[in-house]
Amino acid sequence: MPLDLPHSLRVEPYTPTQVAAWNALVASSANGPFLFARTFLNYHQDRFEDHSWLVWQGSKLRAVFVAAVAHTTTEPTTLVAHPGLAYGGLVTAVGVKYAETAAMLDLLRVAWQTAGFRYLLVRPVPRVFCQQFSENQAFWLHQQGAELSNREMNSVLDLTQPVHIGTWRRGNLRKARLHGVVVQLATNTDYAPYWQLLTETLAAVHGRQPVHTLAEISSLRDQNPGNLELWGAWLGHELVAGVLVFQDRHQNFVHTQYIAGNSRGKQAGAVDAVLARIITEKATEYRRLSFGISTVQGVVNPGLLNQKEGFGATAELMETYRLAL
Repeated sequence: MPLDLPHSLRVEPYTPTQVAAWNALVASSANGPFLFARTFLNYHQDRFEDHSWLVWQGSKLRAVFVAAVAHTTTEPTTLVAHPGLAYGGLVTAVGVKYAETAAMLDLLRVAWQTAGFRYLLVRPVPRVFCQQFSENQAFWLHQQGAELSNREMNSVLDLTQPVHIGTWRRGNLRKARLHGVVVQLATNTDYAPYWQLLTETLAAVHGRQPVHTLAEISSLRDQNPGNLELWGAWLGHELVAGVLVFQDRHQNFVHTQYIAGNSRGKQAGAVDAVLARIITEKATEYRRLSFGISTVQGVVNPGLLNQKEGFGATAELMETYRLAL
């Protein structure tokens, strides 16, 4: 049976005049987390040249393609979806079928070629961040001869099921109770001391800085109300650990980011206490929790993975494809 191909599809580059249509599509989409809203994407517009696209069917916006090129890139003819985020690519309205997806991507490919791009590097939105997950885009990439260039492992918890916490994590939770660790939702004034704790921890352990500055993360929090939360652990008056949460009610996920504890916090099991509290609180509101990846270029960090699996998380893949245009 022949595929029922859609008619009247057209593509065009994104411009700021289309911000309302863009945000409306993302907010109601099958697979577009709030990170694709322009209130989030625009915070790092000084680092990237935006090359996002819109796909219309008549006067109706059916999809957007989230992509850019970094100003510092050594490969200016490679379109990346997205260089400032962990993923990007095609975001569609709910209910888009394969034939329409393929037609969209065929049109986009011609547009990319016309714009001078020779390669596409795309990390599709992973399952955990989608209310209606589809591998239509991945299958189209396979059909076009795309190379699977990277595969990372994300740890995901199903919040609709009972959580089975491992022995080691339970031991840390008992330790936190014995030390009198208090976990609660942080206020805006707690971001500065936590960012100092986070910065010092990352520098000491990994020799690097947070991707976001305090000013950037505060701005993202204020411009995306309800999507960012900081949960902290205190010993007395001292903030000793914390976890930044990204959350999206429409896509129904919670994602933990920027997890850190100082020496006192680690000795008291404070990080695990924060994670356990987040799981308990969010299980009443959301279906899925993403702990983030425990791999770098496909190499597993055993300690990091063990902590996430200790809370019952299982693996989901985050894949990157490279397509010659």
